[in-house]
Amino acid sequence: MPPVKNPEEIKTQLEGPVNSIPTTFLPDGQLDWQGIGHIIDIGIAGGSNVSLLTYGDSQFDFLSDEEVAQLTRFLIDRVDHRALTVAATRRWPDDKAVQFAEYCRDLGADLLMVLPSDQTQPIGKIVHYRKVAEIMPLMLVGCPAYEILDELLDVPNICCFKEDGSLEYAKAAIHRYGDHWKFMTGGGLWRNYTQWPFGVRAFFCYPSSFAPHVAARWWQALQEGDAKTAGTLIAQIEDPFWGIADDVAGGGQAVWRTALETHGIASRHLRAPALSATDEEVEKIGAVLEAIGLIKSP
Repeated sequence: MPPVKNPEEIKTQLEGPVNSIPTTFLPDGQLDWQGIGHIIDIGIAGGSNVSLLTYGDSQFDFLSDEEVAQLTRFLIDRVDHRALTVAATRRWPDDKAVQFAEYCRDLGADLLMVLPSDQTQPIGKIVHYRKVAEIMPLMLVGCPAYEILDELLDVPNICCFKEDGSLEYAKAAIHRYGDHWKFMTGGGLWRNYTQWPFGVRAFFCYPSSFAPHVAARWWQALQEGDAKTAGTLIAQIEDPFWGIADDVAGGGQAVWRTALETHGIASRHLRAPALSATDEEVEKIGAVLEAIGLIKSP
């Protein structure tokens, strides 16, 4: 079994643009392993120190438990110690989550993002986190109530927090727990921009999967205090990129997959009932990508 990393070491490594892996599929619904491998490699080559699976971007709603396990193994094998690897649970009961944590630990995952059931009462979530944390280092996710978080401060293996609440919740949680846990921003560049002054130095960065130069420019701008460049990247790239999602039936996930396919990285297809971009939508998305400089016309 590979050695388990010290939580303090993990907190040090969890910094900069995080390559959240968007699971892609082939037209027949099978996992696009070649494309997923390209996404992992591009993020690392582009400077991301973290390769991460997550319930949402990695499409866990559309995967079987076996496929989640396969995807986790594939990530760890493909990264091969080149970056911090973060696995993720589904909304499993305690025994299944513990079993999966043991699986991830034995494969060599560095960190496990744990998502307890929405139906669980606060004491149940506390017990759930504590049981899984006995196995390996954990990342909290979402916007748990303070009554839960306060009861987890004495658990050494709980070391990181991906916040997914409102900006008000994020600001308050960072202020309350920021000296204890390493925070990571979910969402886009603008959200990270609002949390930078509060000390958040790790952030989901969707361009890491297909345009890592944008992620690198963003990270450099933040480190140098270059608000003008950061604002330009939001206004000229992020806003139009996600803005087209309102005109695409499959929303932001379909736009993201189309950007990957347009760059020759992975298939654009999602697994039904999620909607992939149609040929007409691909043209619209391509026009936006060209307008914002993320692809060049032939």
